[in-house]
Amino acid sequence: MIIKRRRAFVEELRPVVEEKHELLSGGSEHLRLSYLPNVTEEAYADKLASGLERDIILRATETGPHRDDIDFSVNDVSVRMFGSQGQQRTTALSLKLAEIALVIKKRGEAPILLLDDVLSELDRSRQQQLLSEIRNLQTIVTCTGMEEFVMQRSSENSIYYVLDGSVEQKSFE
Repeated sequence: MIIKRRRAFVEELRPVVEEKHELLSGGSEHLRLSYLPNVTEEAYADKLASGLERDIILRATETGPHRDDIDFSVNDVSVRMFGSQGQQRTTALSLKLAEIALVIKKRGEAPILLLDDVLSELDRSRQQQLLSEIRNLQTIVTCTGMEEFVMQRSSENSIYYVLDGSVEQKSFE
């Protein structure tokens, strides 16, 4: 049941995450998402039984949905193995934005988005695409320097500085 539900979730997530990645990358990258189950539903019971002795020795179960994975590739190249830090960050952000889109679709409300030092590994174009994409979400972004923060000015946005243990709000003026 877990394998079937995960497969269905990845199928639902795939087009959304691929669309978000294309948007963040300005159309220069095409993300592909693949579900990699550790075992098929049909073979699960047999593989579990055949690995019982080894599992007892290892004190861990080597077969099952807890060993499943999701593969991400950009332009047919594995992000995990060969992606730059920016591509890896963009992939993670694409996944996060896709998850938010699905939560909004299913629950009718948006979660609060927390992004920690997310802009430092993105080029300016990707920074602007991300900030445009999250402009209608309640978002908390941390960063180490304002020069990397390219948020468009808005009276709805607030900037807080933390310096020597003190927090101070600054205006955009």
